[in-house]
Amino acid sequence: MMSDTFRRTGPKIGRNDPCFCGSGRKFKHCHGRPQYALPNLIANADFEHQIIAEGKRQLERHKVRELQRQKQQGWGRPIISVEHKGYRFVAVGNRLHYGKWKTFYDFLNNYIKATIGSDWGNAEIAKPIEERHPIMQWYDKLCHLQMTHAGKPGELFSTPMTGAVSAYNRLAYNLYLIAHNGKDIQTRLLDRLKNKDNFQGAYYETQVAAWLIKAGFELEFENEQDKSSSHCEFTATYMPTGEKYSVEAKARERREGGSARTPVGHQLRKALVKNANHKRLVFIDLNKALHTQEAAFRAMDRAELILNQSEKDMQIDGVPAPSAYVCITNMNDQHALDSTSIGTLILFVGFKLPDFMGEYKSPREAVHARERHLPMFRLLKSMEEHNEIPQTFGGELPSEAFSAKAMPRLKIGQLYLVPGPDGVEVPAELMQAIVMDKKACAVLRDPKTNKNWIGTFGMTSEELADYARYPETYFGVYQKQSKGIRTIMDMYDFFADAYENTPKDKLIALLQNYPDQDKLRHLSQKELVEIVAERYTYGVMSHGFVPKTREEMRSERRGNGREPAQAAEEPSAHGTGSGNS
Repeated sequence: MMSDTFRRTGPKIGRNDPCFCGSGRKFKHCHGRPQYALPNLIANADFEHQIIAEGKRQLERHKVRELQRQKQQGWGRPIISVEHKGYRFVAVGNRLHYGKWKTFYDFLNNYIKATIGSDWGNAEIAKPIEERHPIMQWYDKLCHLQMTHAGKPGELFSTPMTGAVSAYNRLAYNLYLIAHNGKDIQTRLLDRLKNKDNFQGAYYETQVAAWLIKAGFELEFENEQDKSSSHCEFTATYMPTGEKYSVEAKARERREGGSARTPVGHQLRKALVKNANHKRLVFIDLNKALHTQEAAFRAMDRAELILNQSEKDMQIDGVPAPSAYVCITNMNDQHALDSTSIGTLILFVGFKLPDFMGEYKSPREAVHARERHLPMFRLLKSMEEHNEIPQTFGGELPSEAFSAKAMPRLKIGQLYLVPGPDGVEVPAELMQAIVMDKKACAVLRDPKTNKNWIGTFGMTSEELADYARYPETYFGVYQKQSKGIRTIMDMYDFFADAYENTPKDKLIALLQNYPDQDKLRHLSQKELVEIVAERYTYGVMSHGFVPKTREEMRSERRGNGREPAQAAEEPSAHGTGSGNS
């Protein structure tokens, strides 16, 4: 039972055109040869087979939609939203908001106003711009950008992602995530956010909470009314494992003129003095204007040097300071309000935890350390990957949701009216597709004749941008993409994944030269996979593979951890309309 047929024209690859695989040969001499023709698929399939095939296809698409949503929204509670009679309804915790919002940015713009309060906002707007609260200074710049780029009323438009746009939307999204994941932000943070003297610390606390929520942690805020003892900001529980962490967030204060005070070592001490019932997780934001890569790396290196020295010298109440996971960050958007150089730097280290982000003697030792500290490695990965605010409500691709032209999205298993091998338009099923040279190269099949051919489809700039973000799910099914092998652990993981489900006897057969064969027979399947992956990794290295060093990777990580997008070309979608809650 095939789904509906969509018209999406695209010329087929000519026999004398360069082959889509990149070999440099003509198509007729490469993948156009007879041996590359696909076999007939489901020839003369009966009704039952078609039902089963369609059911499998629908399950696969459901899986892909969820993977795509998680890629956009992270591992916290998903956005709950529905559109009805021209209105968009959005559930936030136990409250329902509604308005004529076309994008998630539209909703956030309304949500932050409703959360902070219009009376406070209007009172700030009445002040001279230089005396206003930072939030309202950001808002002023956002409004001016919107007025510059807005089109006709009701039409979608975009603004550049400047520091002011980033900082304002970041705060709105943080507040939404905290409230949506079941926490009361009314008394917990809003008073501190509205107070200029307390704003920076409260703002950073919302960001730390958002990072943890997106990584799959559940938060429990401490009782601020309890003055009997000092305590951390909140407890974070990593839901897949149940491990708990006492979390403290510290942002360095700033003097008049922009220079930062309260050194990193002092901030760490202030965090470690707090009573903690669980493993300690400390976030420290440098809160510095770092506008060049050299300045950014220098600041991070300096912070790490201070932490290393503190490991030897720091004492709390006359005894050596306790261990902690420490995440050093710098959110540059609030220091570059009119610029698009707004990357967030991230450096994760172990304070008195030598096996976390340390030097390891072997790949297996590194893997075991990763397993011991799994929630923290997952947190770092989430901070790097979930670094943009969603534009859509349900995980849809922006090119599909906001396209001005009715261009059907390319999905494997869908039918499209396209030129056939002889140039005559026929309904063809999309069997496989990849993107090369800004075009989709596709394997197509005529269901009536079972003929197969390879064609190309042009792609819009919006589609190409979505493919760059979501290459594994873009074509409607999950297609694992090679992430490249740059480090020893990348190589190890490649082999470990390849042999993950291999039976023990076959793994032992791969280890014929292992010195203690009797020991192998007493190891678990998982342990055998580790040995195979490690030996193969060393084998590749002996043939010339040169992995990137730890310092090279840390430099890349510090430059690539962005929240939200850094590129100057990255737009921020905004619509029009008002809403109530």
